[in-house]
Amino acid sequence: MDTSPSPTAPGWPFKRYFWISIVFAVALGATALRSGFMPDDFIWLGVWDNIPPPAPLGNTPLDVYRTATGIPEHTLRLAEVGVFPWWVEPSVRVSFFRPLGSLLYGLDHLLYNRVAVAYQFHSLLWYVGLVVLAGALFKRVLPTAVAGVAMVLFAIWGSHAAVLGWLSYRSVVMSLMFGVLGLAFHIQWREQGRRNALVGALVSFTLALLCGETMVILSPYVLAYEAFSGPGKAKDKLKGLIPFGVLMAVYFAAYRAMGYGAGGSDMYLDALGTPVAWFQAMLGRVPAAIAGLTLNAPPDFIFDQSLVPLFTLLGAVGLTLFALLVWGVWPRLEAAERRTVGWMLTGAFVSTWLSNSAFAGSRTLIVPSLGTAVGLAVVLRHAWKGRAKTLRAGAVLAGAAVMAVIHVVGSPYIWWQTMDQYSQADALMGRVQARYTEAFDQEKLPHQRVVVLNAPNGIVGIYGSVRWWSSGQPLPKAWWVLSYSLYEQKVTRTGPNSLELSLTNGGHFLDSVEERIHRAARHPVRQGDEFDMKGMKVRIEEADAQGPTRISYTFDVPLEDPSLKLVQWQNKKVVPWVPPAVGGPSSALNVRVVQ
Repeated sequence: MDTSPSPTAPGWPFKRYFWISIVFAVALGATALRSGFMPDDFIWLGVWDNIPPPAPLGNTPLDVYRTATGIPEHTLRLAEVGVFPWWVEPSVRVSFFRPLGSLLYGLDHLLYNRVAVAYQFHSLLWYVGLVVLAGALFKRVLPTAVAGVAMVLFAIWGSHAAVLGWLSYRSVVMSLMFGVLGLAFHIQWREQGRRNALVGALVSFTLALLCGETMVILSPYVLAYEAFSGPGKAKDKLKGLIPFGVLMAVYFAAYRAMGYGAGGSDMYLDALGTPVAWFQAMLGRVPAAIAGLTLNAPPDFIFDQSLVPLFTLLGAVGLTLFALLVWGVWPRLEAAERRTVGWMLTGAFVSTWLSNSAFAGSRTLIVPSLGTAVGLAVVLRHAWKGRAKTLRAGAVLAGAAVMAVIHVVGSPYIWWQTMDQYSQADALMGRVQARYTEAFDQEKLPHQRVVVLNAPNGIVGIYGSVRWWSSGQPLPKAWWVLSYSLYEQKVTRTGPNSLELSLTNGGHFLDSVEERIHRAARHPVRQGDEFDMKGMKVRIEEADAQGPTRISYTFDVPLEDPSLKLVQWQNKKVVPWVPPAVGGPSSALNVRVVQ
């Protein structure tokens, strides 16, 4: 499709849109320079510093995204020392094939050690590269003005902040950048018949796959392009997909053979391995993602499951508004532009489902935002060009104005707020480290087992010990966190070496998203189930269909034994928990106080 304007065509040249996009990408991306390290970054930092872990990790310097291997013996050993929680599903697998992402993160560590701003600057360069290549793709398949507007929108898209500011998600930006380049080469090969373009496409797609699974999420765009715009008849379109199909088949076979994938977790779902659970989860995740794409409503809020109905409604509203606006400008589009919009929006919609195999959040929106930016650019451009004193044109212009406010005016605010939250998360984990430092005697710690009765939230529960280990501090023999629950709990001593936790005002243990990272709801614990942590035995004393309500913990020594370091979070501090006499009064653990 020749999109170059005639010498007398009105409007800006693409070069102007290009440089505006780059300026915005750099300016907004620079806000990430203050975001610091996120909790999971400390896993990678500890691995690259070669700090001895409390038990063998799945992560290695060139394979840092292999967090849970799915090997029960390995998983249970990590649970016994407290790296994983006691309720972990032995078969849980969270292992992602991202060797180039691992390599470049390791290069940062070699060059900059733990200077987070240098890592962030490196990520910013990749983001600018992504914006450049997205703009080149848009220019190839769209009229100049629409391509330019789409590039600007993609550069400032609010949800991109969540990916850029979180360092371990750099692999997503890298994979998408190479994938977009491969898509552009694929189109060039199909439309111009250039063999070197086919080679470029396959090399680019391979690099994208070596960066991460994001290329798999991008693949619907390749299929949709062939369906809507691929040259020739149906058999020609199918033949055009053979090189890409062979590459993807080899990738999937190797991926499975090397033990990569996800399973046993509610955070990461496998559409092929557990299709029913995946589809059920998508019924809540996809509407929230659509709300994020169309209305800039951050889908991260559905971590609070009570907000799922609200975001389902917002998703329906956003999809309806967006569809009506596209329908409103549709008559103004040329046939070639309609085909391009068709495959771009189809790719965006299907990729929304694939991307939300990871738990819904702004970080899952970057691939579908590629096509959504095209759809929105078409609406904004043609709504302005077609403004007239008719009811339909006026309604479309009004709706387009609303979208412009949401996505153009609102996006910089989202960038700033996201980076502010990330910097606060970094500061929070620093405070958590300080609280544990105050609470522990580091000379005694290597001879003790830490028992944290209550974590303020799942992030502190999961990553508090990780941050401690990654900083090179002396390690206890084990670091057991008994509960991540946000509900008010009651702790009762039930024997010389035992205690139990129960919920005082309703609710259930193991029902939050954070608690289900390591054990999916489809692997429920039941009354009477026991878990042996080699020094602590856990028993589910009471449970119903929704989960446990009372849990007992029995240790191999009395609770007063100096080999146990019993602590609780209280009023934003880590304080000792002094066991009462057997039969003594219970005490409350009000986790909400310490948040």
